[in-house]
Amino acid sequence: MGGCTSSPLANEGSPLVAEKKDVADASPPEKVNDVHSFLRVFAVPCALAFYVAVAVTKTMLTKVLFDQNSAPVAFSATSCWVTALSLVPVFLLDRRKWGYIRRENMPGFALVTALVTLDLAFTNIAINILALALQQTLLALNPTFTVVIESIVKRRLSHPVIYLAVFLICVGPIITNAGPAEEHNTSSDKTAGIVAQLAGVLCSACKYVFLHSIMGECKKDCGSFAFLFWLDLATLIILVPWAFINGDMVALYSSPSSALDWFNLMFTALLGGVRFFSQIIVLRVTTATNLSCANLAFQAINIYLSIALFHKPTINGFIIGGTLFTIASSGFYTYLKMSKVLTKRPECIKFGKQFEAAVTCNRSQQQPGDETLVAAP
Repeated sequence: MGGCTSSPLANEGSPLVAEKKDVADASPPEKVNDVHSFLRVFAVPCALAFYVAVAVTKTMLTKVLFDQNSAPVAFSATSCWVTALSLVPVFLLDRRKWGYIRRENMPGFALVTALVTLDLAFTNIAINILALALQQTLLALNPTFTVVIESIVKRRLSHPVIYLAVFLICVGPIITNAGPAEEHNTSSDKTAGIVAQLAGVLCSACKYVFLHSIMGECKKDCGSFAFLFWLDLATLIILVPWAFINGDMVALYSSPSSALDWFNLMFTALLGGVRFFSQIIVLRVTTATNLSCANLAFQAINIYLSIALFHKPTINGFIIGGTLFTIASSGFYTYLKMSKVLTKRPECIKFGKQFEAAVTCNRSQQQPGDETLVAAP
């Protein structure tokens, strides 16, 4: 989808082209190229719009579900097994998508599984407790945690302006959460929600630091779809006992009283898998940087749409100032990563090298083109 930019006959090295050069220059291939150009123009905005729509819908429906039934851990488990089940038709239609995890890759896979599980559970717990606007501003801290953890684990410094940007991102959530607790939440509940979301962001950041290398090691035997399948199944080893111990599982599956209730539950859970598919589509037609921009867009939409739909939290100066500061600082960080201005302008390059030289713990050998991996919250 959009990956083929020209007809196979248009390759100069093709024997058919060497024999029939005039045919290759005729109008039909030009029309084909025009069609491909047309698809490339509209594929990117359509893919990004689809991803943002799915992500926003998933977040809103999850909040509605938790308002009706507070069972975040059980819903996390449901989302995982429904996503795994939705992948089965993919493997039946194309067996090349199937794969497995080798024994030597199991330790790294187990680590990523634990981080993904905790990230998912803690994030849903925070969504259940906090107003979405507050939860989403805390979720914006993901790049901050990722950059700091990557700098420590890989002993590789980022540009000092990147550290400035991620520091500014931290200011927004502080302002947003400085306001008084809402009537539906006590101060202790709000604190518990904040701690849960910070724990989720920490696990998410660690996940992104290790996920890229683990997927690279498994890539030969296990593609993206198969990796997601095994990852979702593995999370159930933690989530299912957890949900039974705290009573979430019984509460969640005993609450639906009609076919519509069951449909809402399964559909909301399925959107987790659809969101993954939409990410794959985006990455096939455009870059990971544009995916980061899409993440910023749906985060901003989530913040203000949740205030309009749920009327929580009450609008005040802290909410307005904090959310705007979060979006602005996240946009600044995204601009730095997208424009690569820090690696293009001579004065920025010089400043970065001076900073690296001044920090003795920085790793001297850095892989070319290696940069911080920051993905969707």
